Amino acid sequence: MSGKTSTKAFDVVHMGPWEKLDQYELTHPRLKKTVRGKAFLRERLGLTGMELSLNKFPPGRAVPFLHRHKAHEELYLFVRGKGEIQVDGTTIPVEEGTCVRIAPSGARSVRNNSREDLYYVCIQAKDGSLSETGGSDGVPLEGEVKWPS
Repeated sequence: MSGKTSTKAFDVVHMGPWEKLDQYELTHPRLKKTVRGKAFLRERLGLTGMELSLNKFPPGRAVPFLHRHKAHEELYLFVRGKGEIQVDGTTIPVEEGTCVRIAPSGARSVRNNSREDLYYVCIQAKDGSLSETGGSDGVPLEGEVKWPS
């Protein structure tokens, strides 16, 4: 499945092609059934300030319930396919390039109402926790980048 590289400064995991995301499965505690095509990366990458999942929804799949979060906002980045996301009763068409931020209180669900697979990334982070914006957290370093030939 996935190969991993880790150092003190970074972690890398290779999850494979988007088309093969259904090799990953999750037993959802609320549904009590196994869902294919969802891979959480927090543990795989050792994430400490966010959760991230890669998602593949085949045609006709939908999250079968609305949900909110206690403290996390979510960012949905749609990378391929078409579908819909619903937030507080508003249905929003989504496709490659659509980005949707949802506050913790927003009641949400996603569905694929198309004839092709829908792929997206979902990032969760604690609402209001970002202390720096834009590039203000970056610290320039001396020297040049040296790339291998």
